[in-house]
Amino acid sequence: MRLVSISKGCMTQLAAVALLVASHASAAEPSPGITDDTIKIGVTGPLTGPVAVVGGVAEGIRARAEQANAEGGVKMGDGKTRKIELVIEDDGLDPQRTLANVRKMVEKDDVFALVGTAATPNNLAIGRYITQKKVPNVFMYSGVISLNAPKWEVGFVPSFSTEADAFAAYLNATKPEAKVAFLYLNTETGQTFMKAFDRAIEASSIKVIERQPVTSQDPTVETQLNTLKASGADTLVIIAAPRQGGEAIRFQSESGWKPLTLVTNLSSAYPVLQSVGLENAKGIITSDFLKPIISDEKSGDQGVDRYLDAIKAAKVNFVFANTIGQTGYAIGDALVQSLEKLKEPTREELMKVVDNMDGWKNPLLPDDIKITTKGDTDIYPVEALQLYQFDGQKYIPIGGVLDFEGTTHE
Repeated sequence: MRLVSISKGCMTQLAAVALLVASHASAAEPSPGITDDTIKIGVTGPLTGPVAVVGGVAEGIRARAEQANAEGGVKMGDGKTRKIELVIEDDGLDPQRTLANVRKMVEKDDVFALVGTAATPNNLAIGRYITQKKVPNVFMYSGVISLNAPKWEVGFVPSFSTEADAFAAYLNATKPEAKVAFLYLNTETGQTFMKAFDRAIEASSIKVIERQPVTSQDPTVETQLNTLKASGADTLVIIAAPRQGGEAIRFQSESGWKPLTLVTNLSSAYPVLQSVGLENAKGIITSDFLKPIISDEKSGDQGVDRYLDAIKAAKVNFVFANTIGQTGYAIGDALVQSLEKLKEPTREELMKVVDNMDGWKNPLLPDDIKITTKGDTDIYPVEALQLYQFDGQKYIPIGGVLDFEGTTHE
């Protein structure tokens, strides 16, 4: 038998080759939309039309992405630094346009993921498609999170059921025999809120005595509002898009009705109140999970100051106090944090990261409101809210943060 002698130098070379082969074999194949220096992200939302105010989400995301790029890019978990390339499309809040936009962004633009997709019907419209294509739809701007593609999507804003629980808790504490009237979006949004509210008041003396449906396209909701007023309700809960919600805020003030008015986060943003007259909004109660930003001057709060710097540099089309734009920026920051933790350049790895957020902080969230998910057992990232009352100029906090961590219902 012939023995083959291998030199020490040759052994070293062979070991190096073996290590190189092993590393290539174990490295995950990059998903579409990501290179060594860029990552492409898709955003679709209503940039025009009657609900263009919701387009502030896309603008806020853009501001945070441009801020990250100006700072050199995002150093991701695989050790590479990448710039964020956004593809932003207008859907006018039409679900079919949303689907068309997403098809284009996935099949032609090769986006790595979607972020901040606005509205429940629109996210429902793309659920089956993103499941088929295995494209992440992360940090949706929708209060209904458990839709029809749970493996490939994660929300951001509190569920409408969490907001319903917060409103019910407030009424139980301050108006325990309230007679409630609902103006509600006739979609899964409104149904989710009312189902949770009804459950929360089961053991109380609070009664819901009238419910009137609306759509986001209704030119006016005067008929519904007159019906609600005639019901004898002393409490009005508004779950409507900005235009219809704004009309309801004006009506409850100018009609002489003057019920206690609770407005969901859908239509309580400062621009909505400005559009109907700040005096008409005086006294309304809403909820939010963001820090109140009442001035565009530096406050000493590092997160808020960075937000103000970012929206100024990006020349966004919303005012600093716009909570919809603020939410977009917060979503953008959550995206950046996710990318920083991405150890492999794949869509599957992104979903692994966002499905296991362990008490993340966010520059625009109060310190005691954190972002947490736990795989399939807790799919709701934010489950805490602060109630606010509008004093005619600004929102004033009511009590402390209401924390529903781990208890949110679908």
